[in-house]
Amino acid sequence: LVQVVRAVIPLGWIFTPVLDNLVRVVSLLQNYNLKEVSYYTRTTRFVNDMLSGAYNGTKLNNIRVTGASLGGGISIITGAQTGAPTVAISGINAMLSRKTFTPELTASQLNTRVFNVIPDRDIIARIDDKGALFQEIQCRAPVNSLMGCHSMWRSLCEIQYQCGSGGRPIICWCATKYGYPIPKQSGNQTWKEVCAKDYEGVEP
Repeated sequence: LVQVVRAVIPLGWIFTPVLDNLVRVVSLLQNYNLKEVSYYTRTTRFVNDMLSGAYNGTKLNNIRVTGASLGGGISIITGAQTGAPTVAISGINAMLSRKTFTPELTASQLNTRVFNVIPDRDIIARIDDKGALFQEIQCRAPVNSLMGCHSMWRSLCEIQYQCGSGGRPIICWCATKYGYPIPKQSGNQTWKEVCAKDYEGVEP
């Protein structure tokens, strides 16, 4: 809501430095019990327990947090709170709302600990202000598809298409569902043979 207000009022951008406090004041109306059952409290507790060795006595220092869409938003919060390196795809951002969480997030945590992949024309990934670490990618969904760009699978296909797969198999849906070119064969099976169950008339 504050993003909309900032966008429509003249010189709305000058209020950005205080919007986080405004969102915090509004969030004080939220019931304490509701905050206690918020998903991010569970994931943050879990990651902290793994980092401290609370489960089996072994501290795990190589934990990575990831998620997409709402899960991406939760991973951004958890990564910022715990310090675990985090990658979100189409995640809901948390810069304006950072003071509504328990414990509160800082701009520094969001700018250094989490990375968000933001597809073009993805309205969900543009909720709230993003941190410093993000990558915008193209979206090849039809322009008239409102939620077509908000797809973890389509985003993974775009990343593999633009950056390569590092020798890992390409998702069948990239060609059969999303229209990406069929990758070059590197083994003894053709693309059509490997993706037979997903194959829907795409000619090799």
